[in-house]
Amino acid sequence: MKINSSKKKTVIIGAGLGGLVHGILLKKAQPDDEVVIYDANKIPGGFCTAFQKATTHGNDKVKYTINIPLITSDFGPGEPFDTFLKYIGVKNIEWKIINNFVQYYPLNNKPFLVTKNVSEEILEIASSEKEKQSIKKFFKKMEVFYNDIFYKAQINPTALQAIKMLFKIPKSVLTLMDSSTYLELINKIGIKTDTIKEILSVAEAFFGIDVDKASGVGELLMIHSFLSNNSQQPAHGYNFQDLSDRLADRFKDLGGKLVLNTKVDSVLFDNKKARGVLIKDEKIEADNVILAVAQDRIKELIESGSKINKISKLLKKIKKLPFSNSDYYCYYLIDKKFVDNNPQFVDIAYHVYKLPEGMDKCNWKLAMWIYNELYNNKYYIMGIVMFEQDQKRVDEWMELREKDYEKYKNEKEKISDMYIKQLQQVEPAFKKHAPAKSVLVFSPASYMPYGSKYPISGLAQTPQNCGMYRMEKILLNNLFISGGASFSAGLWPAIAGGWQSFVASYEKIYGTKIGNHDVLYKPGLKNLP
Repeated sequence: MKINSSKKKTVIIGAGLGGLVHGILLKKAQPDDEVVIYDANKIPGGFCTAFQKATTHGNDKVKYTINIPLITSDFGPGEPFDTFLKYIGVKNIEWKIINNFVQYYPLNNKPFLVTKNVSEEILEIASSEKEKQSIKKFFKKMEVFYNDIFYKAQINPTALQAIKMLFKIPKSVLTLMDSSTYLELINKIGIKTDTIKEILSVAEAFFGIDVDKASGVGELLMIHSFLSNNSQQPAHGYNFQDLSDRLADRFKDLGGKLVLNTKVDSVLFDNKKARGVLIKDEKIEADNVILAVAQDRIKELIESGSKINKISKLLKKIKKLPFSNSDYYCYYLIDKKFVDNNPQFVDIAYHVYKLPEGMDKCNWKLAMWIYNELYNNKYYIMGIVMFEQDQKRVDEWMELREKDYEKYKNEKEKISDMYIKQLQQVEPAFKKHAPAKSVLVFSPASYMPYGSKYPISGLAQTPQNCGMYRMEKILLNNLFISGGASFSAGLWPAIAGGWQSFVASYEKIYGTKIGNHDVLYKPGLKNLP
């Protein structure tokens, strides 16, 4: 590999998965370079975190773990990300395979269990033979598109690469260019039955953006990833924070510097280049700057460079992006007797309920889960998530948290009470046995310490910012976007985005191109650090 003997300093803003992966790869490739990662949070991982809390109930003190409610894929032994973690020197955590993803509860039909066989099982409730053919077409389209994107396509292609793709995978290129929402895509393909549409949309109960706003391109890729690969969650006491901590430790072992609880205020610019970052009143010089933050955070970081043409164009793009939704996450203490009598609530990863019209202004579905982890041999933790679609209301939560924290806490408890009452109306088991107590509530303002208004998804899954319309990785010759902001939302895309952005920036800075760079597990990789 070509090594540049001139030492450089790189500042990475954001210690999420993308920033950590980017930092590890850079230190592996250029051990003598100085690489510093700053993050406003007290722990590494971005949204890929977990933390311990404690509560009391009667005479019991219960210590429990809040883990992000996420199913992912490709992390099992010998799978792509397991191989990648070994390559960068990070020991993988242990995972369990999830076979029963979601149980969906329509209003007027029996519950539907979503598994890997959903493409066949859903045919049984189709209204006609014509609709069955439309459903088969839908799943075939997903399969072809997924395989084309991950094995044949170039992401952010050059003009020549784009022309080659048009001849090689024309239908998938047209799909990439499609700005339809997921709901529009379902309707266009000919699916008519409301319950089937709802089943195909249950994942939106967890991603903070509804099907009439979500990118059809993004959803096709996400859904098929669950159907084609093993879906997993951390097992045997591990959680997502363990994965983030191991990446952070590896970065530091390689000589990288990780500075937490430190917010970068802005990027410094000079003569159409980034020249470092500003932290409070301190100017920190750097040869290169990597933005590994949530997409809405990028705007405030680069505004000082608005006179530079490429920066100005990105700022205009960000301003045009529609606001996505935010979430309420409410957690409750559930006693063991209830779970023993209702084992389906831990045997199935998530339960999604359609709410009667008018019950809640936020959305039509409520999602609930109980992790199979017993505390004090007496209690489980149950979670409920609901949307907040009103951006004005999101901003009101922000203002209330800043101005009157006690009132803010009281309002959060009202939300917790409201959602448990709604769950009791749609799930008979909870009418007989209510949770022992509410233990924690996340409002839309709870994500402020993470530097974003939006949980996990951010702005990533709107049609205006997906497929061919993604933010480019290279902003300037020494300013780059990394992680989920350059790829898509979630754990898997954050790591893949960190890889892709490293490759793009490495070629720009050091003149070394890594073969088959768009997907890290394509065969034939060369020039690896």
